[in-house]
Amino acid sequence: MAAQKRPSGRITQSKKQAALEKASPPPARRPLRGSSANGASTASETVGTVDAADTQTDRPRYGAGALILTFLGAQLLSSIAYMIATSRTTYDFMVPAGVGAAVGQASAQFTMSQDLVIAVPPPLWLTALLQLPLWFGLGVIPIWFAVKRGRGVVADLGLRMRSMDIPIGLAIGVFCQLVMVPVIYLLLSRIIGVKDVSAAARQLTDRASSPISVVLLFLIVGIGAPIAEEIYFRGMAQGIFGRRLRPMWAVLAAAAFFAATHLQPLQFPALLAFGIVLGLLRWRTGRLGPSIWAHLGFNVVAAASLVFGLGVG
Repeated sequence: MAAQKRPSGRITQSKKQAALEKASPPPARRPLRGSSANGASTASETVGTVDAADTQTDRPRYGAGALILTFLGAQLLSSIAYMIATSRTTYDFMVPAGVGAAVGQASAQFTMSQDLVIAVPPPLWLTALLQLPLWFGLGVIPIWFAVKRGRGVVADLGLRMRSMDIPIGLAIGVFCQLVMVPVIYLLLSRIIGVKDVSAAARQLTDRASSPISVVLLFLIVGIGAPIAEEIYFRGMAQGIFGRRLRPMWAVLAAAAFFAATHLQPLQFPALLAFGIVLGLLRWRTGRLGPSIWAHLGFNVVAAASLVFGLGVG
């Protein structure tokens, strides 16, 4: 009878080691950042990490420098258009419109024994055309910055609108023109006396002597100016100010900037107050729709009161 071979100790030991490795659990992996000890992600830690990263990566890559460049660019475009118009036409852009201004010129020239030459102000269609470069600078350049170097026109400028913005914005704008502005100047009249605060606006509205010119006037003050100015002052400027200031201080800074750039000292208090109202609408709603429609209503009421002699403004 043949003797059976006994298995060597090495083979038996390797089988036991294989069995143990098969039964033992895999080694624990080092938890990732934002994970709990057992490897499961903690929702709050993950959200916090993502938000912090988004804040850094989504921050617009433009600031005060872009704000200044946009304003200077708009003024430069407007100045170029103005120089072209004055060099190619015979209109006098400095003389006021109206019969009274023409009579005043003739009287002065007659008194000084000068040749009778009546300067003619530019027609309203030319004035409207000269606004286009300024609107392009204030309205289009901020959109370019928001698209190319920011998060888009909605996130950076709040350029969106809802149907409710139309009645709410118009009501606020009309109220500010009919109630807020008269109250401001009623209080200020005791300090500055009785002043014609509408003189600058009247130089524009006095040229609206035909139906076409009236339509052009309302296109200038009712559509072009509100849209371009709100994109720049409430969309771009207030947003940039808000990165370093508290919301109310950003609203005030944008309103003061808005009022100062009009270069009308008598109108500064009303423009400052109205700018604050527009800024609050932008801040509280998160969009430009209400402020655009409020600006439109404010301007249209002022223009209508001067053109049709309604005694308002």
